Amino acid sequence: MPASAVPVRVPVDVPRVPSDVVSRPRLVAALENDSPLTVLRGASGLGKTVALAEWSRTTASTVVWVTIDATRAGSAELAHGALRAMARGGLTSPPDETLTHPWSTVAQCLNETSEDLVLVLDDAASLSRESIFDLCQTVAAAHGARVIAAANRRSAFDGDGVSLVIDRVLIGPDELLFDVEEISRTLGVDESDAEDIRAATGGFPALIHAASKRAALGDDPASAIAAASPAAEEYMQSRLERSGVAADARTAWVRISIADAVDLASARTLSGVDEIERTLDDAEAFGFGSWSTDRLFSFAPLVRTLLRRELVRSHADELSHLMNLAVEGALQRRAPLDALQLAMEYDDLALASHVIMSGWSQLLDRHGPAAVRLLRGLPVSRLKDQPLIAMLLAICYNASNLRRLRGLQLMRVAISAANSRRNSVATTERVFIWAAESAALRLIGMSERAAQVAARALSLYRETPESVWQPYALEMPLLCTHLGISLYYGGREDAAIECFENAAALAASRDLSKAFHSIALLSGIHALNGDMPEARHYAELIRESSWEQQQLDGYRGTFYRVAEALLAVEDGDLPAAREHVGVFGPHRSTSEHWATMGLAEAWVALHEGRAAAGLEQLESLRRLRRRETSSAHARHVLSRARTLLHLAVGDVTSARATLRHDAKPDEFGTIVERARLALFEGDASEAARMLAQTRQVPQTSRQRAEAAAIQVAALRRTAGETAAAKAAAALRIRLDDRELTAPVALFGPEDVELLQDALGVRDSGRLVTAALPATSDRPRLSARELVVLRALTSGASLQSIAADLNVSQNTLKTQLRSIYRKLDARNRADAIEQAATHDLLADH
Repeated sequence: MPASAVPVRVPVDVPRVPSDVVSRPRLVAALENDSPLTVLRGASGLGKTVALAEWSRTTASTVVWVTIDATRAGSAELAHGALRAMARGGLTSPPDETLTHPWSTVAQCLNETSEDLVLVLDDAASLSRESIFDLCQTVAAAHGARVIAAANRRSAFDGDGVSLVIDRVLIGPDELLFDVEEISRTLGVDESDAEDIRAATGGFPALIHAASKRAALGDDPASAIAAASPAAEEYMQSRLERSGVAADARTAWVRISIADAVDLASARTLSGVDEIERTLDDAEAFGFGSWSTDRLFSFAPLVRTLLRRELVRSHADELSHLMNLAVEGALQRRAPLDALQLAMEYDDLALASHVIMSGWSQLLDRHGPAAVRLLRGLPVSRLKDQPLIAMLLAICYNASNLRRLRGLQLMRVAISAANSRRNSVATTERVFIWAAESAALRLIGMSERAAQVAARALSLYRETPESVWQPYALEMPLLCTHLGISLYYGGREDAAIECFENAAALAASRDLSKAFHSIALLSGIHALNGDMPEARHYAELIRESSWEQQQLDGYRGTFYRVAEALLAVEDGDLPAAREHVGVFGPHRSTSEHWATMGLAEAWVALHEGRAAAGLEQLESLRRLRRRETSSAHARHVLSRARTLLHLAVGDVTSARATLRHDAKPDEFGTIVERARLALFEGDASEAARMLAQTRQVPQTSRQRAEAAAIQVAALRRTAGETAAAKAAAALRIRLDDRELTAPVALFGPEDVELLQDALGVRDSGRLVTAALPATSDRPRLSARELVVLRALTSGASLQSIAADLNVSQNTLKTQLRSIYRKLDARNRADAIEQAATHDLLADH
């Protein structure tokens, strides 16, 4: 009969559900979707049938329930079963069992019905691949038809092939477990207790249902769970016994149950069975466990409880060995938190320390709070013997203001143990602890002390045979990287670069993803130093690999962005440079690399002609970092950037004050900036003298190039083009070798033009724009004339001034005539006014 003649909404053949079943609106809502195929997959006892039954009684769709017979799982049998079920619901006439093309009839029925029809297939995992594809193709072509397939294991419904035929929604095992809200509602407890109950039961529906019945009798939730456990376990035990699983397969399951989850390699190792995958597939078919999408097998919580009891009873002598195998398996699949949980389950702190070293970075970066929950109950008396655990807890606690005091206490425990010669702390643990101590000292601003500790750790690392480090090889690149950062900020740059190069080489031989941080640091440090070929090499290594955007733009990518910004400046691509430093915004207030960020931002602003904005950025950085920027070290680091930006806005007084108060007087970089200032003020002879007479030596290629550029400019002014030719040729070679152009730009337009003429680059396409303003309209007084000019402001008589300056009055008058001429002044008052206008009265 046509479906339109008999509109049916009453669910057909739906299994009977007990009246006291717990309602789960969340699953009902998930099942009520628009997808033509919904796959509901989970082990026996997870409540698939109950959820389907509840949904079928609330949906507005017409539901046709088809229970699959595993002995008749072929395509034709499924089509006939669907037709019989639809006939019982009055959607079609009883089918002719001899039909040769039953799917055509199914398609006709689906297309003729005016109802929104849903075929529900229970126990669908036993269907053949052919039958699943025929069903999906038929439903996909029908208007308004859906299929919900419930299965206790993976099947063709989960495969990629089906997704090409029909749109699909998967409701997996994790979604079938009771969540905190459902437990709270079912057992009448608050959210905190519900979370504890979920942690204890895994949210396993059979156990929550049993507990709800006990709670209805007046038991409190904890007692209800405890009382319900035997009943739920008895139910699962009976299923295990009735499953007909062979003894050797059962033994394999028992051995595997030591771990919460295993991949195929661990399952083989633990069980000693090469064909274990088939055995675990059988376990999934019986509803005892399931494979996850990333191919990890987990037993259902109650099943694992039963199997582990048997493990303890019948394999007691193997527990330690199996536990070590399970831990190594978790570490091999990069799941250190699982390994740490297993070690703590068996209270093996030595094994826990091994796990921490093997998964150090992952535990800190991703699993800090979870690691704290596992370890926080350990007393200090035990932590003294396992200082690495104390250090991990200390680092995690330091991230919380409320727990920081406890973190400092544990850090002292760990450091004391690592520094004690009498303590039996392993070499590897000492290095990890010292690396963490070094990082902590660095982050609180004790850079020199951090470098000392890092140097001690690096020395011990070098002395230790590689075979000792082999179990922790994956962590060595990041450990060396952090030692290098401490050395770098402690002023030991050569040792730091060696650390980064070693880290990159170690990572490249095992796990390239671990090399990112060290390669990024190498690129940025070389760029800051003016070694652009090396900076470009490391930057290209990053460009040519696939990295997450979070890495490129986050803490570990800071120096890579610095490298790219500085390379872009050298290439004349200032918009690209600005884009690279633009990613620093969210991290300026939190990153330890804040000063390096400030340098890069200032450099880009300077070359863009946005010096005033660059000064404001430095000021905003000062406000953000407050105490840190007031330290002598921080002021020194930023002094060059401030000096250049002040000069770029024409503020000679502030530039001079910055050099006087913030820069270290005995460093070559400071001498370079003083010489630049003298040249800017018109005293080329003084600039040349400073660079020629200093005993300091340049520390970087950038310093060498900038000093050479100042010398060439000074020679061109004082001695002419011929005298400067040799120095210009040497400068050009240096700039070409280091692929630098910026050192030529750090002058006013007149000097930039002179330098480009001297270097012969006007036809090479490498012309640069002056970063500093023109000084041609600024009177150029000699150093002696400036002294005399400032003496005039005292108001003293010429006789008194001559005596103070130890010159004759005639000499003083000669100097005054020269000063008046250069300032276009008629008298003393006029000269002082002109001097103030041109900012000539500040002290050097």
